[in-house]
Amino acid sequence: MSAYLFWLSVGVLCLGAEALGISGIGLLFAGFGAISAGAALYFVPELSELLQLLVFLVATALWAAILWKPLQKFRAPKNKIYQNIIGDTAYISSEGLKKGEVGEATWSGTIMRAQLSDNANVESLAGGSQTIITALSGNILILKPKN
Repeated sequence: MSAYLFWLSVGVLCLGAEALGISGIGLLFAGFGAISAGAALYFVPELSELLQLLVFLVATALWAAILWKPLQKFRAPKNKIYQNIIGDTAYISSEGLKKGEVGEATWSGTIMRAQLSDNANVESLAGGSQTIITALSGNILILKPKN
């Protein structure tokens, strides 16, 4: 296998791994770096293995420097994570839920910690009651009765 095909293959494998969810360790940048090294080898095939590695490392660093800031725009702000569940229905666990206490509720098949909203018009809810998620406080659902 020619060296440029090796580097192109490494690049495709890195990008594929990133696309399949193995993220957070720079595979995107390494993939672009490997593809860049493969392209460089296509035009200058006489590069030694050491120079190939150097081209790969420098290209990876350059891609990271170029893409780091633009890619940060796609990250969700920490206070906006899971905000899409507000307004969804949750069901109180069989133990029920009293105002001021933390209990359990089921949302989307997941048992989560839950608490009645301070402005809920009831003092407690029986098990199985339908509620609306009004907010999140850490990992605790804040609920009010569904009318």
